[in-house]
Amino acid sequence: MPAKYFFPFLLLFVIYSCKSSFYEVNKLNSNATIIKSGKIESVFFSKEADCLLCNFPGSRFSPTLEEINEAEKILKKDIKSANNPMRNQGDGYPIIHKNLNNYRRQYYGYINKKGDKILYVNFLWAKYTVIDRLKGYHKDERENWKSKREIVLDGGSNYWQIEINLTQKKLANLHVNGVG
Repeated sequence: MPAKYFFPFLLLFVIYSCKSSFYEVNKLNSNATIIKSGKIESVFFSKEADCLLCNFPGSRFSPTLEEINEAEKILKKDIKSANNPMRNQGDGYPIIHKNLNNYRRQYYGYINKKGDKILYVNFLWAKYTVIDRLKGYHKDERENWKSKREIVLDGGSNYWQIEINLTQKKLANLHVNGVG
C-alpha cells in the first residue's frame, strides 16, 4: 500500500478503535442484547427480562443503545463526584472512577414513580492482571452474566451498582460491594 493511502487508513483505524461508544454485537435472545465498547462486552436486558432481587419502583422499559450511550456519558462525567467517599476501594481493589473501562455492565431499565427513565447498571470486574491470576483471581468465563443478573457477595469495588437517571441526567444510589 502506498504511503499516501497508508497514513489516512491508519488514522481512521486509530479513531475507530478508540471509540468509546457501545455498539451492538448480537441479540442473544428476545430479552438480552450483547454490546461492546473497546474490549469490554456488556449486555442490556428488555423489560421482560427477569432481574433477580431487583425491586424497581414503577414500571420497566427496554433500554435502547442510544440511551445506554447517553447514560455512559452521564456516568463518565459524574462518577468521580458520586464516588466520594470511595467505599471499599484501594488496598488491592480498583478505584471505580479510574477504571470504568475495565467493567462488564448489565443494564436494566425502569420508570420511577415521577416518570423518570432510570437505568440500573450492575458492574462486574473484567480485567485481571497476571498478578491477580497468580493470587487465584480470574474473569468468570461462564456465559451466565449475559442472560441473568449476576449477584456477587463481597468483592469490594470489583462489583458495584448505580442508577443513572436519563431524564434528569444524574447518578444515584451508588452501591459498592463489601470486603469480607
